[in-house]
Amino acid sequence: MNNQVLPVGSRVRVISYSPFRGLIGTIRTVDTIPDLEADEAFCFYLVELEGTHIKEPIWFECDEVELVSPLGGTLSNACTAGGYPMLAPALVVP
Repeated sequence: MNNQVLPVGSRVRVISYSPFRGLIGTIRTVDTIPDLEADEAFCFYLVELEGTHIKEPIWFECDEVELVSPLGGTLSNACTAGGYPMLAPALVVP
């Protein structure tokens, strides 16, 4: 389970198999439920989606979204250190 809780304002992409798969949005609210046995929190994100006719934000489980980098790509687990996302250096080709 993902134990990294994303902050409000993070841009995310929906990765769950739902009608919203592939859409990008912004986290507006984070609701966590502490799991005392696993020593980590299970969280839900209220996400305001872009490009839909639905005006209200939609709740997603933590495993149903992934963080989107400011440049439009996604941040994989390989680009995280200590539980915090960090951008990998870009390769610039002239």
